[in-house]
Amino acid sequence: MPTRSQVLSDIALHRQSLRRAGNPHLPLLELTAWCPIRDVAVDLVVIAAALLLTLQQPWAIPVSLLMLGNRQRALGNLLHDAAHRNFSRNRRVNDLVTRALIAPLLFQSLSRYRELHFRHHQGLGAAGTDPDLIPIPPEKAGSWVRAVTLNIFSLRAWLGSTWGHLIDGAVPLWRRMYVLAWWAALMAVLAAAVGAQATVAMLALWLAARATTFHVITTFREMCDHHGLTPGGVFSFTRDIRAAGLWSLLFHPRNNAYHLTHHLLPAVPYYRLPEAQRVFSALPEYRAKAEVCRTYFLGPAPAVSAWQRGSRA
Repeated sequence: MPTRSQVLSDIALHRQSLRRAGNPHLPLLELTAWCPIRDVAVDLVVIAAALLLTLQQPWAIPVSLLMLGNRQRALGNLLHDAAHRNFSRNRRVNDLVTRALIAPLLFQSLSRYRELHFRHHQGLGAAGTDPDLIPIPPEKAGSWVRAVTLNIFSLRAWLGSTWGHLIDGAVPLWRRMYVLAWWAALMAVLAAAVGAQATVAMLALWLAARATTFHVITTFREMCDHHGLTPGGVFSFTRDIRAAGLWSLLFHPRNNAYHLTHHLLPAVPYYRLPEAQRVFSALPEYRAKAEVCRTYFLGPAPAVSAWQRGSRA
């Protein structure tokens, strides 16, 4: 069973490696304010386009669901960065922007998200401590497809994907009411702009995307982070995926595939994670211990291979 001390030991080892190398990571900690502003704007434009496309062309619903689920995942990754205060080192600015534009759109409480995510980092892989831990089966599935399917059909995970913190009893009622009030205000604005019927249709499509494509993408993404690895510290239980192309854009928008890099140095903003991973790759300790995959499905040691029987992990 991994302990917090094992996690902290890996992080301390990594930071010692960086110091010995002359602290090449320091420039990577600098924040560029326009990056998250640009990316939030891009996501909102794509979301608006997907919703309007469906209103004009109902046959495009499957395409719109995929676009929406992918952008919901992208916004979720931005929320993750905001939880680490990687939008702005000014706490008030960071949290105000996140609570105004991102968290309620995803049915999330920033405070609750931050609390749970901190526990994930500190208790990585520990049953009962790590809130993001996907249950580790006593025996791996016969195929990675079955492994993914079993997790997709987890009722608890599906409800969380669909309704977020609205159904989390640990979130104070007033925080959940804020999310509902935020949505009521958005619905009122949309109804005035495009009419009540179109607004209801857009809300239904948003919820449908969360219940389908977003849930599938999120489940697969979470399995890519840690599943199939051995609990016992950051290096043993976290992987980086250096894949590019459409699969990366679908499952890991905003560089979220560099998960080991993130756990080793959470203060690196998402737009500098690829560069950070290249810097880390020059460190002997990282090269010796890191689990790095270069593909999702094919080629030598793809990420999914660790989820099925016969894998090396």
